[in-house]
Amino acid sequence: MNENKKTLPVRMAVTVIYVIGILMTAYLGVKCFLPPTSEPDPMAMIPFTENERAFILMAFGFPFMLASCLSVIWAYGLRKSAKPRRNTFLALIPAVIDGIPFLVVAGIILIMLVEGYLEALGILP
Repeated sequence: MNENKKTLPVRMAVTVIYVIGILMTAYLGVKCFLPPTSEPDPMAMIPFTENERAFILMAFGFPFMLASCLSVIWAYGLRKSAKPRRNTFLALIPAVIDGIPFLVVAGIILIMLVEGYLEALGILP
């Protein structure tokens, strides 16, 4: 019984962080698909629309959401539950949603790095 009382504050903290992450993922995910309400600043070095900003924020939030999802799995012992595969999958859904923009942005950066390297070698014009 003492063990559960020690883990209650940990579970509450993990749950609060997880719920905040889910709300941010939902907000940014909806923002990605809504039409932009304002024009990008033409004087900006890289003018992003609201949709692009939301997409990039989701990509940068992926490691934190993944850590939050894994801590929920650990804190609640979902691997030892009655249906561990289902419960683990349900807990990881927000990280999967954030992982898609992360993979897209990482792929774009990787392509740009390879292209720059090939241009430096003189392979590409």
